Amino acid sequence: MDDVVDGAGGRSVDMSGDAAARGAGAGVARSLAAHATPVRLLALALAFVVAVIAGVIGFSVNQPWMGVDMTFDARAGGAVVQSAVGPGRAIPAGTVIVAVSGGGDRLRLERNDLTGQVDGSFGPFADFQRFMTRQGRFAEMQRQPRMTLTDSTGRDWTIQPVWGRPLWTFGIDFWIGVVVGVVSWLTSAAIFVFRPREASARYMLLSGFGMLFCAPIGVMYSARELSLPETAFYLVNGVNFLGGSLFSAALFALLLYYPRKLAPRWVGLLVVGVFLAWYAAQALGWFADLTFARRFLTMCGLAGCFVLSGVHWWMTRRDPVARAALSWFLLSWVLVTSFFAGTILAPQMFGVDTSVAEPYGFLLFLVIYGGLAVGIMRYRLFELGEWWGRIMAWTLGLMLLAALDMLFLAGLRLQAELSLSLALLICGLVWLPLRGWIGDRVLGRRKPDDRALFEGVVQIGLTAAPADQLSQWIAVLKTRFDPLRLDVGEGGERARLADDGVALVTPALHGLPALRLEYARGGRALFSPGDVAQADALADMLRFVFENRDAYERGVVMERKRIAGDIHDNLGASLLSALHSRDGERKDRYIRETLADLRTIVTEPSGAETGLAETLAGSRKEMAERLQARGMTLDWPPQDAPAEGVSSAIAQSLRAMLREITNNIVKHAQARTVRVTLAHAAGDLVLTVEDDGVGFDPQSVTPGAGLGGLAERAARHGGGVDWSRGADGRGMRVQVRLPVA
Repeated sequence: MDDVVDGAGGRSVDMSGDAAARGAGAGVARSLAAHATPVRLLALALAFVVAVIAGVIGFSVNQPWMGVDMTFDARAGGAVVQSAVGPGRAIPAGTVIVAVSGGGDRLRLERNDLTGQVDGSFGPFADFQRFMTRQGRFAEMQRQPRMTLTDSTGRDWTIQPVWGRPLWTFGIDFWIGVVVGVVSWLTSAAIFVFRPREASARYMLLSGFGMLFCAPIGVMYSARELSLPETAFYLVNGVNFLGGSLFSAALFALLLYYPRKLAPRWVGLLVVGVFLAWYAAQALGWFADLTFARRFLTMCGLAGCFVLSGVHWWMTRRDPVARAALSWFLLSWVLVTSFFAGTILAPQMFGVDTSVAEPYGFLLFLVIYGGLAVGIMRYRLFELGEWWGRIMAWTLGLMLLAALDMLFLAGLRLQAELSLSLALLICGLVWLPLRGWIGDRVLGRRKPDDRALFEGVVQIGLTAAPADQLSQWIAVLKTRFDPLRLDVGEGGERARLADDGVALVTPALHGLPALRLEYARGGRALFSPGDVAQADALADMLRFVFENRDAYERGVVMERKRIAGDIHDNLGASLLSALHSRDGERKDRYIRETLADLRTIVTEPSGAETGLAETLAGSRKEMAERLQARGMTLDWPPQDAPAEGVSSAIAQSLRAMLREITNNIVKHAQARTVRVTLAHAAGDLVLTVEDDGVGFDPQSVTPGAGLGGLAERAARHGGGVDWSRGADGRGMRVQVRLPVA
């Protein structure tokens, strides 16, 4: 992803220093990419690191071996034997060695003779040269057939050194240096292979090259048994510092182009040149103090990296992809360099020997390479927002705690327990509230208004016009995610991330299209899995509102159909009977029954329960009177209700269906006799009405309000209506089945 459009101003942002890649370095990268496949380049990088590590191990084992592990103790006045094996196995552990002699030479052991961190153990350059001279004399003693170790009691221990040091005698610090060098080089080489045209990848390759010659070669002398030859020691130590200088220069130059280009190509080359010139000056002895020569520019480079990181942080405030890529680096960089500089480099500036901890500190640089790798390769950038700020806040809190503790111990000379207690108290009273304020104010954290979101989603469901629904849905999404850009997209059933978290695509639902939201929170962040979950939750909420609104509308339609059917079947039949009745008393009764039916129709869901027997009795009487008025006879003998506990709704439906059937017979059947039976079969209430009239073909008749209403009313209760010819092919038979369970 080389270029991204800045949502705030619409300008094109260089993400990888492509402009800087058009010079000579870019030409070399293109040439390599054109003539070698990634597999071949990786194989070449692997062969190179194997050769370097083989040289490191070969040099380290090709030394005289005494088999004595010693640590200098100033209080004991010499080097205390920690363990002794092989040629020196006769020396008991705990013996204090004060002098070494051999080949006619004799030296009394000093504190710096066994130091592992040469660069940080000496001040004046003359002391370093004296140390190197003594190392040469010790090395000559180790190469003699016999050498003598004199302890604090004056006893001499004679050793015959063996040529060739076993691998198993190297400590964990030696292998840590080897692993750090190998992983750093292979990681940077792999990134360069896949991003050869990016300036950031090229400078990362240079940093991996520097670390390969810093970490493994540094442990060549830090893991020595007693000494190394003077010339070899000078060479190894110089290569180690050269690797460290290249590493610092490469990281500083990398931040000139990653994740945004801050300077032209020549500035990065100038930075590397300054570090190389500084290295040459210290090698020529132009600095009187070795620690200053070896540490000052490196510390300046580390401080410069922090400054450049801050500049990038400000410049990427509207470029979430670049901000996320930078966040990976900053997270690893702040964690590692803060710890390494605070516990390894800074104490050396004040004369504290940190040689024991330094090899383990190198392990932390693997974290830097991991952060750079995932940032340059744009890997899972969208997941940073969930926990990056918390880790940084706790890291800064721990740094503050350590700084206060050191200040109270060294500056105020307080006791260790009191110093730590005061540091914890200050951090608890000052930093934790400040951390929350920074999170709420500076980082712009806002808790979403769930009530407003809920009301907005519900309002969408209550809006009828599709265009208004879409505009309100867009408003809800803008309120929650504040995207710089929003357009119609292609979505599925669930929300998803796109373009490394630059975009969030919502699902399409209920006529609303899928929407693509780009650059969250006004362009200050990427979308995260948490945002996906929020989008799905809003979509599910809106889907629920739509489904309930549709269910409500379906209920309204069904209720309207019920009322229409009841008016047609009940009121129509009653009014028709009243209209054709010549008996005033009977007409009044029909009208009263019509008014009662009207009340029942309106209040059916909550009306009074009416038993089946009472309903059937009224229907029999009403049906007999209507048929008799037209010269027809009703054959419906009185009988007990075939099922008890039938609901009032089913009883009223039976009554309405009998009225509609009677109405059809009166109008069209031309019958003389109508027979009605009611039975209970297999959990169903079965009503059968049969006439001996002219009949009709049910298949050729289009159901109207009458016949269609019968079927709809029966289906409402889970039943059905069947029409067929009557007995002997005369008339019609209608059978209504209603479940009573």
